[in-house]
Amino acid sequence: MKQGKRLLLHPVMMLFVVVSLAFASLQGMWPNVSAAAANGSGKVPVDKNGFDSQGRMVAYFGSPVIDGKADAVWDKAQPVSPKYISGNSGTSATFKALWDERALYILAEVKDKNLSVQSGTPHMQDSLEIFLDENNDKTQEYGVDDVHLRVNYENALTVDNGKPERIYTSAKVTEDGYVVEARIALKSVPENAKVLGIELQINDAEGSERIGGLNVFDSTGGAWNDTSKFGEILLAGKTKPAVSGRNPYDLINLIKSTQKMDFTLYKNANIVMDAIVTTTESILISDEVTQTQIDEQYAALKDAIGKLEMTEEAANEKYFKAVPDEYRMESDKPGTIETLAYKTPNGNNGTDDKKLHVYVPYGYDASDTNKKYNVLYLMHGGGENEDLIFGGPGQSKELKKILDNMIANGDIEPLIVVTPTFYGGKNEPALFHEELINDIVPLVETTYNTYADSASLDDLEASRAHRAFGGFSMGSVTTWYTFVNALDYFKYYVPLSGDSWVMGQRGGGTMPDETAEYLANVARDSGYAPQDYYIFSATGNLDIAYPNLKPQIDAMKELTDVFIYSSDTTKGNLYFIVADGGTHAWNWVNQYIYDIVPDLFANEE
Repeated sequence: MKQGKRLLLHPVMMLFVVVSLAFASLQGMWPNVSAAAANGSGKVPVDKNGFDSQGRMVAYFGSPVIDGKADAVWDKAQPVSPKYISGNSGTSATFKALWDERALYILAEVKDKNLSVQSGTPHMQDSLEIFLDENNDKTQEYGVDDVHLRVNYENALTVDNGKPERIYTSAKVTEDGYVVEARIALKSVPENAKVLGIELQINDAEGSERIGGLNVFDSTGGAWNDTSKFGEILLAGKTKPAVSGRNPYDLINLIKSTQKMDFTLYKNANIVMDAIVTTTESILISDEVTQTQIDEQYAALKDAIGKLEMTEEAANEKYFKAVPDEYRMESDKPGTIETLAYKTPNGNNGTDDKKLHVYVPYGYDASDTNKKYNVLYLMHGGGENEDLIFGGPGQSKELKKILDNMIANGDIEPLIVVTPTFYGGKNEPALFHEELINDIVPLVETTYNTYADSASLDDLEASRAHRAFGGFSMGSVTTWYTFVNALDYFKYYVPLSGDSWVMGQRGGGTMPDETAEYLANVARDSGYAPQDYYIFSATGNLDIAYPNLKPQIDAMKELTDVFIYSSDTTKGNLYFIVADGGTHAWNWVNQYIYDIVPDLFANEE
């Protein structure tokens, strides 16, 4: 595109035009240069269903173009069919896999004449799900290397685990179904004979319901929450002369994510817009562009993004920041998980035996009563329990590792984190505050060195500035109820991916103004000033909770006498993080907690 023409257009419009042209060109520009590699030595014997002698899929070396069309290199790939079919699905599918030195590639060809994306819940749409355990360590919990993605037949991508920038997909509707191609960038360099953990699943929808599914390896339906249920895929077929095809996908993903940015938030947005125009034009000028040139353009665009400066108004927002990979690894200063048991009244005039888990930070000394600790009470979601977040003694799940590393690196002061459950007892999130105040808080804060001088209500109220309550999904609903009923005992609230139901289920979405006014009246009637309570909320824009939570937060922002919106906790008492691509999954929730915890107790002495 000529320089003169670019100057005739508004810069943002120009950006969109150039990027659109770039996408079309980049996806089809380069032929695969390693298609012949699968013909080399190392063919693996398979059974009639395409699995090797150990029941594994086989992936041969090759770099397909990811455009929703099965190009010639896929002819060399070994097809397999799902082993397990659930529900009343009449759908069928065939899967193929390839790999190169940078990525794993999956092709799904699905036969399904009744396609639907009617449901707002991604896994209840007609879609492909890919589960990858790159290290094949078969842990229950997803690790840094693991990926769980979902792409429907309209190519709408959702990522429950892993970084979205590692993933590139393309989908096309066919006469009798749809085709999905997916590329997952690998974190380590693969080689022949390496074995990865994998599961492939087709979700079959009818209207707004999921009526069945097809799975290659998992017969339990539990792979989404347990990598040990994955099958395996063997990498083979790379010969010495074989080389990987060019990789434009990381650059395309970066351009696409940058294109979504609101450039009005930055003082110097032109540096990024110019970088995108320069990047895409330089790639378009020649079919002979090299991988080195692509990588250089990627680095240049990254550098430009890093130089952006926000306007003062934009800085008022709290922005999502991903957890660094190293924070998801074991710390050399680990905290411990302990368990406390207690009794609480149930709804039948009796009592229930219950338990909760307590994260105790590294260096905690029970005998040092002069050292006091803040406490975060953190609730799970619906269908989960008190074991979900930390497991139990001896376990080291993801959030524990994140907290360990944050404390070790000085990002936050050491704190205690408690994970109870609303199940049992009164068995109702709306009533959980009774158990919380009467049983849980007194137990925890007299067992550990906290700011509460005793278990009396007066002392619990006096120490409210050192206490926070938060939760995910139904735990977020519980958090809003706790704000309504226990404002005297908690100063900080962390509702994640869930709205307030004080006006009825999903009231934050259906009655946002009324819900916000109700919450505001609670604060007004309490007599507390705005900075005597804080609400730090978060969700993702692809989370099923987003359509209910965002309207409520927007309505709360209008009630400035009680809710002062600012990322600066010395100025305001409310903020709302929205993660682009965030879904209703703990991989995202743990990252919201990472972003929010530094603001808890930050202004306390």
